Formats: sequence, structure tokens, C-alpha cells
Amino acid sequence: MKLFNPATPCPYCYTAINPHRLAYRCSGRHAAGREQCLKTPDQARITHFNDSDPYWPVIMPTGSASARCPRCDAAPGPPMCPECHSLLPAEYGSDSALIGLVGVRQSGKTVMLSVLDYELQNAVADRFDATIDAPGGRSELARNLRIYRDIMLKTDGQLPQQTAVNNSSAAIAKKDPAVYAWRYSRKMAIGISRTHSTVFSFYDNAGEDFATPDKAMSQLYLGAASGVILLLDPFGFPANRGRADARGASLPETGPEAVLDAITLVLRTAKRVKRNGRIKEPIAVVISKIDAFFDDIPPDHPVRRPSSSRPFFDETESRTVHDHIGAMVEQWGGGSLIRKLDNNYASFRLFGASALGAEPEYSSGRVSSRGLLPHRVAEPLLWLMATRNFIPMTGA
Repeated sequence: MKLFNPATPCPYCYTAINPHRLAYRCSGRHAAGREQCLKTPDQARITHFNDSDPYWPVIMPTGSASARCPRCDAAPGPPMCPECHSLLPAEYGSDSALIGLVGVRQSGKTVMLSVLDYELQNAVADRFDATIDAPGGRSELARNLRIYRDIMLKTDGQLPQQTAVNNSSAAIAKKDPAVYAWRYSRKMAIGISRTHSTVFSFYDNAGEDFATPDKAMSQLYLGAASGVILLLDPFGFPANRGRADARGASLPETGPEAVLDAITLVLRTAKRVKRNGRIKEPIAVVISKIDAFFDDIPPDHPVRRPSSSRPFFDETESRTVHDHIGAMVEQWGGGSLIRKLDNNYASFRLFGASALGAEPEYSSGRVSSRGLLPHRVAEPLLWLMATRNFIPMTGA
């Protein structure tokens, strides 16, 4: 965990900023005898998020100068990013994490993120006796995730449409992430409890963004990522294409190895990894739609068992899942993918998860009549948080 790194990515725009040198916004409560400031569109908000709403002026403290508004002498509002002028949660600090969630079309990425959004604020929060809030709840992505889940919960639950492609050269600047603040009381030695908190955010790319290396190189936000969750469609492996045809499932346009090659190129370039070096940032590789292969997995195996309810990450169980998923990928013709992970990443972990928990009606794009039964969708994130020592790990 980089506790003393003065430069930490903003969870909204991913610019590296100093958590101790933040901007503020005028509160609008002008001092006696001073004229009140006017709200106007903020060019930084327009540039980063196409947000043309009017705001109070920005206060940029310099040195030991007062943070009061130089125009109307008003007290400052909450701290915000000096680059994109987004309000920063109180939990933001040098240990905050930006998680890149990557997947191609048909991999179930948006569905997975919609279900994970709910799981974080319910099952995971209960498991760790934590508060996991979404202070960026007004952002487009965070709002859409709740809408998608509500639609899937309806009687004729429809799966979300594919994430729209932005062909603009400034595409990365026109999307906003889903930001979460996690706070909980962690029990330490000799009965002492200490409050731990952090902020993390997810960015949901369009599937086409990683269809080719050229397109992938436009995803500059990954250069600031402290961890990556790579979602792979199991039907993209050679041995599973017949199974996909039999179920009426669409085949992904980009195979698992191609998307791994693309993201590896981006990370090696952005992180300036030496030719013979490995990428240090951990990558969680998730085989989605694992419910379609439950018949091939023993009923009592951890891959099929639900996530633990205990307030720690079980490293021994995770390793067992990793080994089993790795063996399945090998059988599916993905041996080269495992070798590429081993040769390019210092730390990677394989997971099997299902946002739906039961196969949908592939032809109509509707959720199973059994409803939403999410299966192990939070485990990849919990592994990343455990590798950062934010949550406890057992069996390591």
C-alpha cells in the first residue's frame, strides 16, 4: 500500500493529484460588506464530463494562504479535485484505488458491474460491518447501474444494452466513473479496533475499446489504475463455441487472448515496464457466465459454493478456485492465455463468477425466470482490496 505517495489519482478524472493540496469551491456565504459571487458554468466540469451546470467559483489555496474565497471572503466548501473540480469523499487519501474493469462486448461486463454495485452496498457491507456508499451517485454511470438492475429485477427482466461506443477523440473525457467510499472498523491485536477507509472507483469501457491494440491505447485511464479486473467470456474459447451455439448465445467478437494482449500493451506502455519486466499492478481475471459450466464442476467445489460471509478474504479458498479455473481454461484451449499472464504480470488471480447466477434466455436477452442470483461477483474486488492490505486475509 502506497501510504506516503504524495500523488494519488483522482477517483473521477484519474489525474494524479496531491491529497494535501486540494481545491475548494466558494460556499456562496459571502462576508458582511462583500458582494456575493455568481454561479457560472465551470470549464473544468465541461471539459471532463460535459457538465454545464452553474457552480460557485473555485478557490485554489497557495502556500499558507487562507482558503477563503478571495472575491467575497466566503468560507470554502468541501475539498475537490484541482483538475476536474469533482467533490472528493472524506475517505479519499493516498491509499485510494482506481480499479479498471475491462471486458469486450458480450462478456457481461455492464451486467456484472450493475450487480456488483448492489452487492457492495448490501452483502459486502454486511459481511465487513462496513458502510460502502456511492458519493458519486449522481454520476451517469452510477445512476445507470441502478436503473439496469431495477430493469433486470422486473418479471420480464431485460438485460442491459451494450455500452455505447464514443467515437470522439475525447471519448475518455466524456464518461464518468462509479465512485465508492468504504469505511469500517477493523479489529487489530489485543482487542483494539481501528477505523479504515478508502475510496475506489470503476470505469466501464465500451467493449470495442479493447477490440484492437490501437483502440486500447486510447484508454489512458488505465495508466492510473492500481488494479485491473479483466472479464472474459468463456464462450470465446475454442472448445466452448459449440456450447454457445447450442444455447443460442452470441460469440464475442474479440477472443480472450486478443483482449489480454491489448490490455497488456496498454499497461506495459503506461506503466513504463521494462522489456523483461512484469507489470506490478495485480490483475483479477474473471471468467464470467460460470453458471453455464456448473455441470462440469463438483457441487461441493468452492467455484460453485456461494461467497463466504466471514469478514476476511480467504486466500486458501481463492487459490483453490484459481487452480480449478486455470485447469478449465487449459481444457478450453486457453493454455496460451495462462502463459501470457504468468510471463507479463507479477500477480494475477483467476476467478469464476456469474452476475445472474442462472443462464438467461440468450435469444431474447432476458433474465432467467429464477431471477437474479449473483454468484461470487465481489470476490475479484475483495482480492484486490486484500492485496492492498485494506481488508484482512487468512491463509496467505
